[in-house]
Amino acid sequence: MIRIMKWVLRILAGLFLFAALGGLFLYFQGKLNNVTIAGTFAALFGVFLNESSKIADKQTQRSKFFLEQSIAGFEHTVNLLNDRNNDRIKWISAARILQQSLKLSRRITENEHKSILQIQMDQYRHQLWEILNPDNERITSTFFYGVNDSSLDIQEAAKQSSLPTDGEPKDRLSSVHSLSEKSLFEIWSFMEFSENYADPLHNTFCQDKIESLRLQHPPLYEYLKHKQKYHSAAGKLHKLLDKEE
Repeated sequence: MIRIMKWVLRILAGLFLFAALGGLFLYFQGKLNNVTIAGTFAALFGVFLNESSKIADKQTQRSKFFLEQSIAGFEHTVNLLNDRNNDRIKWISAARILQQSLKLSRRITENEHKSILQIQMDQYRHQLWEILNPDNERITSTFFYGVNDSSLDIQEAAKQSSLPTDGEPKDRLSSVHSLSEKSLFEIWSFMEFSENYADPLHNTFCQDKIESLRLQHPPLYEYLKHKQKYHSAAGKLHKLLDKEE
């Protein structure tokens, strides 16, 4: 809407400028007795041009605001995960902040702001990849089950992911500490793609995407495949029915 108003005002300013020049031309040809009309049109040209400039400045400031807020959100996302934690709540929070930051970034209108944003987003993608680097000894398939002991096999990690921990109600029999697949999908999508996000938090990894992770990120691949086969509750694993059945 602001962009439309800006161009409407510029068009009107142009029309009044043309009318003012036309009035002067007629005056010098002796077809007008005075230049009052031309002066009026010139004044209106100045008014509309000034209003157009104000709207353009407002649009630039709005674009700058969305740039600053989206960058702050990306930075907060990275800061939440920078210590390479596997806290389910932090990952969900990071994913939601990332999603909102992406929405804000789409409201940036100025080309120079978009260029700055792209540079910053590439930097944050690189930082997130370093956090989830599969070559790091901590990033195993058990990491995604929210357990601290990376030496555990995935079966044991899955069992422990549903056991209550210190600080939870004593009468709680089962809990959930594994990382949410939706939050993982949001983070991974940002790391992998530069645009075309369609509400990632409403999506999960499709089978083709999971298979592509076999080479891209083996620990995440193993975790997702294991989650498809088992459900953990109260420290026990329950085998899920195959999707084909």
